Amino acid sequence: MKINPAIESYVRNLLGQVVAAVMIVTQSSGIASPLAFGASEWFLVANALWASLIPTVLRWANKKDPAFGRVASAAAAELSVKLAEEARKASAKEVAKGK
Repeated sequence: MKINPAIESYVRNLLGQVVAAVMIVTQSSGIASPLAFGASEWFLVANALWASLIPTVLRWANKKDPAFGRVASAAAAELSVKLAEEARKASAKEVAKGK
């Protein structure tokens, strides 16, 4: 199953942000373990949900981003056409050499 690159990026960002947020809340509140967090500490960690969207949205908005920028699908379609053309030319050369 192929996962959308934007979702993959968001999940990676989310994982990093949640780990960092847990560490920051643990250190700043003096709580020894995340298992001892109360509701207010988990609400602080929950900010990572929206904060991790920022890098993904910035990449999506970047027209030059080849992975999933706003023009990535158009660029991918154009590249597919060029690759098919190159493959056709290569097979035509092979046929010409074979005769």
